[in-house]
Amino acid sequence: MNKTNMSRRGFLKASGLTAAGAVALSLTGMSIAPNAWAMTLASIRNSEGQTLSRLCRVLYPHAHLDDMYYDACVEGLDTKAVKDKNLLNLLKKGVAQLDSTFNVPFLKLSAEQQLEAVKKLEGSPFFNSVRGHVVVALYNNEKIWMSFGYQGPSFPHGGYLERGFNDINWLPKN
Repeated sequence: MNKTNMSRRGFLKASGLTAAGAVALSLTGMSIAPNAWAMTLASIRNSEGQTLSRLCRVLYPHAHLDDMYYDACVEGLDTKAVKDKNLLNLLKKGVAQLDSTFNVPFLKLSAEQQLEAVKKLEGSPFFNSVRGHVVVALYNNEKIWMSFGYQGPSFPHGGYLERGFNDINWLPKN
């Protein structure tokens, strides 16, 4: 094993440069996290995953959420599909239906056409499976709760009587 000795001065210099770089990056408004995310899929192709991710956004549109949260929902579907071949076939056929609605890949359609293609599948087993999974997978993600103004569960903190019973400001006042 190669042992590298670093002096206290060298350590402070390196950590200072790292901190300065992080501050400079944050001041430019650049972010590493959203662009560093990539779907990891085991049973469906990447192109099918991208279509499913876009479907998730069409079903639950939130402009303030990054694609990575919708991609995470697709990863959950993919994990289920590894164990359930019926679900895998349903997802593959559903993506094919979305792509064939206007004889153009779903991802190349306008937002209005994507919504129309999704509405044509409403009530189908594919639609219900994806919708049912995404509503739970998306809104159970603690990382997005604050962006919706949800402070999290109150039970661990003594319930709502002890924690913000009447502090919501998003309901209309009648």
